[in-house]
Amino acid sequence: MSKSKSISKANSKELTLTDTEQNTFLATIYDGGVPSRVIKDTLKTNSMTFYKYLEKNPKFKEEFNKAQEIGIKTLVEKMLEIFNTEHMDLAPNELMFLREKQAYLKWIAPRISSLFQEKQKIDVKSDSSIRISWEEPSSDLIDVSDAQDISESNTHLQDKGS
Repeated sequence: MSKSKSISKANSKELTLTDTEQNTFLATIYDGGVPSRVIKDTLKTNSMTFYKYLEKNPKFKEEFNKAQEIGIKTLVEKMLEIFNTEHMDLAPNELMFLREKQAYLKWIAPRISSLFQEKQKIDVKSDSSIRISWEEPSSDLIDVSDAQDISESNTHLQDKGS
């Protein structure tokens, strides 16, 4: 009977990228490359290892997020090029696939880039209640009830003088 391999054993494969490798990777993402495919084909590693590398390198993570956003813009521009061609001799299945790609880009673009958000709902939380309170009269307050009596007496005097 043989021992089974321990799955809790630490993986010694830690990803290290030179500046040139980082720039090549980012350039591919800027051009609209799909990160999971680029990770697999270019870096020859899996997504989990790559994302762990991102967590350890916040500067590169920020550059990667920016590259993803610009990559989406690039993909949208590529779709616009396809739609702007005058002679589209596509088979029905190719056209259907193209529409699916367009629908997917339309769905994912606002989630990655703020440039493609149609409407932003702004929630303004405000208190709509009005609180009225009375305090004890002080010396700087004017008693309005006296002012009303004075204005009434002025009206009577004017009536008598006419």
